[in-house]
Amino acid sequence: MKIYAMALLGALIVITIAGVGRAEDCSQQFSAEQHQVYASLSAANQHILSTQIKDKSGQPASCDFQRGLLDILANYTPDKRDADFKQLLDKMLIHTP
Repeated sequence: MKIYAMALLGALIVITIAGVGRAEDCSQQFSAEQHQVYASLSAANQHILSTQIKDKSGQPASCDFQRGLLDILANYTPDKRDADFKQLLDKMLIHTP
């Protein structure tokens, strides 16, 4: 019985660690225009978009949300996208540094 409990605990730990380390890669789902917008963001803002924006429940932002945000940013000129993204982030979005 003790061995089964330890094996179950070990399996839970491995599954938990694997789930935490794995973030969904949404870039494969981006359209050509969304890739251009993403590439125009600074490396820091790309990192924030792909890993640090959370929903109300604390879960990472979905790929649909990321694509929608890139569609919004496409309306801004490339030289202002970083500033506009930062403004959206500071005023409307939840992120965890």
